[in-house]
Amino acid sequence: MPEHRWRRPAGERLCGRCLVEPFSFHEVRTPLIYRDEIRRLVQRFKAEAHLPSAQLLVALFLEASLVGENGVPDALIGVPRHPVRARRFGFDQGQWLACELGRRLGVPVRRAWRRRDDRPQHELGSRARRRIASGMFGIASGLPRHVALVDDVMTTGATLERLAQACRRAGARRVDAWALARTPPPWLC
Repeated sequence: MPEHRWRRPAGERLCGRCLVEPFSFHEVRTPLIYRDEIRRLVQRFKAEAHLPSAQLLVALFLEASLVGENGVPDALIGVPRHPVRARRFGFDQGQWLACELGRRLGVPVRRAWRRRDDRPQHELGSRARRRIASGMFGIASGLPRHVALVDDVMTTGATLERLAQACRRAGARRVDAWALARTPPPWLC
């Protein structure tokens, strides 16, 4: 498998899309499943900026063996909200998560930006998510060798994929994807 392709954790099954089109990141860490109480905590964090919910999620994330065999990355990058949306909600949850994880792990945080304010991802199907994510992100060049992208929920991976591609263009050689939770795979529903 090429160095830049996603490596699945032992015992994890891949969906058909991942078998046909592997991601650009090396490793994905999504220790929580986005359902029941985890879903409620994430929604409170995103919609209400409820920091106690976010701090609990971050603690659970770190407790679930976050750092893989390749150690801590050189920098964290939060998946950014568009500035208009961040102002409307009062904060940028991806940046907040990256800063909180960076503080707890002693890792610097770099900032990316979203170029367009598209429809919310939860309103789109997987094909539309992949289509609109193209060219969505910018990041300053000169990234360190190993970075980890930080997001709240991974659904199709399209957003993380596009940000990973932007990071590679900006100089990162290894890009990992970290999300607090993932939507349940079909075999868990």
